[in-house]
Amino acid sequence: MEFPFDVDALLPERITVLDQHLRPPARRPGTTTPARVDLQQQIMTIVDELGKASAKAQHLPAPITSASRMQSNRHVIYVLKDTSARPAGKGAIVGFLKVGYKKLFVLDDREAHNEVEPLCILDFYIHESLQRHGHGRELFQYMLQKERVEPHQLAIDRPSQKLLKFLNKHYNLETTVPQVNNFVIFEGFFAHQHRPPAPSLRASRLSRTTAAEPTPTAPARKLPPKRAEGDIKPYSSSDREFLKVAVEPPWPLNRAPRRATPTAHPPPRSSSLGSSPERGPLRPFVPEQELLRSLRLCPPHPTARLLLATDPGGSPAQRRRTSSLPRSEESRY
Repeated sequence: MEFPFDVDALLPERITVLDQHLRPPARRPGTTTPARVDLQQQIMTIVDELGKASAKAQHLPAPITSASRMQSNRHVIYVLKDTSARPAGKGAIVGFLKVGYKKLFVLDDREAHNEVEPLCILDFYIHESLQRHGHGRELFQYMLQKERVEPHQLAIDRPSQKLLKFLNKHYNLETTVPQVNNFVIFEGFFAHQHRPPAPSLRASRLSRTTAAEPTPTAPARKLPPKRAEGDIKPYSSSDREFLKVAVEPPWPLNRAPRRATPTAHPPPRSSSLGSSPERGPLRPFVPEQELLRSLRLCPPHPTARLLLATDPGGSPAQRRRTSSLPRSEESRY
């Protein structure tokens, strides 16, 4: 890839490492130094153009590598330039490799979740006209030596078929461990971890939870304080006035004299419901002879007429049969 500025002077080394600050590398002695702001702007232009070319080659809807993304993440980009190509003495860019550490949850060969933070291959691009010339292997091998990692310890984010063939050809990475996310890891990724045998995913998850957080003891249950007996109401907070007022019986029972003498010993109070509701004094029992004498001497009450009208046995035919009896037999009842 060619640019309108001098790439060879901007990037003095064949492979230049750029971090999130995108600062220009140290200048070689004897070269002119332009304004530092202009140099940083040129580096940002290179990163943006490389990201667009990589997205186009991978058929992505948007670039995943740009100067703004680099400045907002702690990633590292390795830029490879072509020292032999000197169109107009400005040099050219061959490709780039972006890596970064990410915290991931990956599955091992026993389907157990593992929280790891490996070095991830985030973007890899070599110009189409310079592929199959050894530039990709040179750039990848330089990154492995710089980061001090092995190829099987890497996690690749959405690798293309070209990248998978590249890793299989140069590093014998063929067998992958299935994952539920977009990252791909190869067999041997967990080789450096000494893990106890885990029979199942649920058992390993339970053991990790138990080791991290011990089971807390159940707190003692506190009961509410018992209220005083006088504060407890037998039914509800509303006043039940109809329990305190005695119902007036119909005539002639209401003519019996009332007993005004209170009881000497009130009924015992309940220990759980408090005092019983107050009721009016009961009237004494009226003998049958006195009741019949009152019924014969007094005129019928409207209430009695209503009871006779509603009583099934008080039909006119029944009253006629009763009235035909002699007076002596009628007085028995």
